Amino acid sequence: MELVAVLAIAGIIVALIASVLSSGTNASQRTSLNQQLQQEGNIIVEKIRAQYLLNHHDDAVPDKFEILVQNDQLVFTDETGGNMIISEGYSYDLDPAAVTSSPTKNKTVLDRTKKSNFNLILFGPADGNSKRQQYKINTSFSKIN
Repeated sequence: MELVAVLAIAGIIVALIASVLSSGTNASQRTSLNQQLQQEGNIIVEKIRAQYLLNHHDDAVPDKFEILVQNDQLVFTDETGGNMIISEGYSYDLDPAAVTSSPTKNKTVLDRTKKSNFNLILFGPADGNSKRQQYKINTSFSKIN
């Protein structure tokens, strides 16, 4: 009888330890993904800023350019046909502040001649265990002409 009691207590302790370790691992994975999303968001903003700050007074640089979502890629394109992949491997929702309970927006236009607002939600991969992680970018680009 004493042996059964010891085994039951040991089983409870092992189950508690496994639960704590599992929770810690899940929390670590969520934190790691959150950091990845933040880093990717910073890279996206810096790449767009570099394009935005090009001198629009030069005839070769158009005033407006678009940021598009195409096949899980965030793409820069302008009137001259210039295309550049800004980010890939995530899901994106452009200008979510302008969309309320509507489908995901796949295009936004930025104008180098004036202040341009930029809003983006960057989604991490879907995980069946928890809510899909996201990182929101709400910023504006402007420069002194």
